Amino acid sequence: MAGTVSSLGIGSSVLTADVIDKLKANDTANMITPIDKKITTQAQKASALDLLSSLLSSFKSNASTLADDTLYQKRNVSGNNDAVSVTALSGSDIQSFSVTDTVMAKKGILESGSFSSETAKISSGSGTMSLSVDGSNFNISYTNTTSLLDLRDSINTAAGAKVTASILQTGASEYHLVLTSKETGANQNVTLSDSVGGTMNNELKAYDASTNPTGIQSIQTGSDATFKYNGITITRASNSVDDLVVGVTINLLQSGGSANIGISQNTAAISNEVKNLATSYNTLIKQLDDMTLSDLTNGKVGIFNGDNTIKAIKREVTKMMTSMDSKGQSLAQYGVGLTQAGVMTFTQSEFDAKMSADPTALEAFFSGSTSASGTYTEGVFGNLNALMDSYTGSGGLMSTLTEASKNETTALNTERARSSALLTARYDTMTARFAAYDSIISKLNNQFSSLQQQISAMSNSSN
Repeated sequence: MAGTVSSLGIGSSVLTADVIDKLKANDTANMITPIDKKITTQAQKASALDLLSSLLSSFKSNASTLADDTLYQKRNVSGNNDAVSVTALSGSDIQSFSVTDTVMAKKGILESGSFSSETAKISSGSGTMSLSVDGSNFNISYTNTTSLLDLRDSINTAAGAKVTASILQTGASEYHLVLTSKETGANQNVTLSDSVGGTMNNELKAYDASTNPTGIQSIQTGSDATFKYNGITITRASNSVDDLVVGVTINLLQSGGSANIGISQNTAAISNEVKNLATSYNTLIKQLDDMTLSDLTNGKVGIFNGDNTIKAIKREVTKMMTSMDSKGQSLAQYGVGLTQAGVMTFTQSEFDAKMSADPTALEAFFSGSTSASGTYTEGVFGNLNALMDSYTGSGGLMSTLTEASKNETTALNTERARSSALLTARYDTMTARFAAYDSIISKLNNQFSSLQQQISAMSNSSN
């Protein structure tokens, strides 16, 4: 058909390819271009919906955190030092106490006499060594080929859950077996004994200044930790005490230490979340304003101008952020307010004052509370989180709008394809007809030219 179009106009000066191109361009402008504009607008709306969904999700995350009562259970610990370190789990009681006169718990440690090398034999015959610690007994067999290294490995295999065996080199030809209890406490002293008729070297038998001065001896006795808690003497086998105060662990780091510990609510965590919420709110509202803008004077119109569904989001969110509960409480009383321009602000001093005056009331207003009768009242951020869930949750408003946008785009693309095919068929038919008409006109022109030549010839012959 391209060759036919290019040859149009040979037979006439009217039925040309340029005429068809102009006609087709005019129909395209009337039929296709409006659809293309709608597709472009729909793509812009889809991008705007993605952005709006993201901002609403961020805002919901802030509201959800402030609605969660675990935020209000976080604790700060003051007074830790090099001798005493205290940690407090969320929800532990707010309190203060003193820890004084600390004495560290110790492990039990045994050191054998000196062997000439790691491979030195520990016995001249066979037998069984008995190792006792913390109420447990372990039997380790040996022979005249058992070396100090072999004995170390056998002890670690048999009693590794309770004792660590190692070899310590103290000189050029001086090697000692060292046994260290895994835990601290008075029950952690390690003892070794040989079986009846056993032949262990004296270096592994009990030390005696007169009969066995080269024997094994205790170089540190296992002992319990002690300290005074608010003046009351406490004894524990470990330097980490987590069974004295519910949710609180006291770690003893040095002997002879003391500390005044304070456990308080982590108010900074709460105020930081409120700040984050204010930032998210301002970002969300700014985008909603831009998306629904209608400034015809300056020629600025938002992508959702006139869309009451999108406009309603701002109205509902702002209404909830500025509303009062049944007790007359509002976020403004806690330092969260709106300027005349609609910008959310957070005043730290006002928040701190309310938090300090009644932290329980703040938690109840923010997160919710249960009355003595068992009636639960949702907090302002629980209600806000529920509203956000109606927007961002599965089957929520944003999901519905996004699905509708996708369907509209699909419908527009289908309409464009159909209209484009219709135009193509129309102008293929028109081109074929123009070509036929042009051929007829060309033949008529040729016939007329021949006739004119004949008339001219006859006229010339008469003269």
